[in-house]
Amino acid sequence: MGEWNTVFEGEIEGHLVTVKVYQSTGEVDCEDDGGPAVRVTTTSFDDYPGIPEEEDGDTLLVEREGAGRLVTLEPYSLNDLEGELMEVGFSPAAAATIVSKVPV
Repeated sequence: MGEWNTVFEGEIEGHLVTVKVYQSTGEVDCEDDGGPAVRVTTTSFDDYPGIPEEEDGDTLLVEREGAGRLVTLEPYSLNDLEGELMEVGFSPAAAATIVSKVPV
């Protein structure tokens, strides 16, 4: 039996992101591409209010509501993860940052 271990939990581009890697019997399970089995959960871009906005040089903090809908990605391979992150709304730079959190 194995378990999902959290390797990153934080905010990227104003969205909560959790990256988990599946581990069993002390070793990382690998997908076909040699990378670990990965699960990424993030808040939906449609339902999340975003980052603070600036108006006339003053920062207005946008009150965050409960994170509406969650999106969970379980790519077939680690190579697919960056593309899937961009499909759900992350910029290429943010997607690369998230992928870099996965231990190889």
